Amino acid sequence: MVREAKLLVPIDGSDNSLRALAYVLKRVALDKRWQIHLLNVQRPITSSSFVTQAMIAEHHASMSKEALERARRALTKHRVRAEIEVRIGEPADTIVKFATRKHCGEIVMGSRGLGALKSLLLGSITTKVIHLARVPITVVP
Repeated sequence: MVREAKLLVPIDGSDNSLRALAYVLKRVALDKRWQIHLLNVQRPITSSSFVTQAMIAEHHASMSKEALERARRALTKHRVRAEIEVRIGEPADTIVKFATRKHCGEIVMGSRGLGALKSLLLGSITTKVIHLARVPITVVP
């Protein structure tokens, strides 16, 4: 019996993350055993007397919906199902922990996302995931 293999695709709404998803959708078209997990990570925001927890939750919901909108359309267009989840945390750490908890065999991500820090070759989040993960990483340019 052949087991389903799990792929994690972090989605931040950037064109690069959507190219990673397009790459995965091509793989799924060739091999239906793949199970796709999409993950959007929102950075934590500290509440204050001016910013309430409710305001922060609304902000995270709005930002994740916006980031995942094109990814959802791509899944629908290709008639592919995926588990879609949103987490709050530092992106690289959260991506690696999620992959571990969900027993993903591979992480497929764009070479650069929407992060504030940008490297010449790879985005800082991608670089950190490469260093932290214990599963193969496919970086899609």
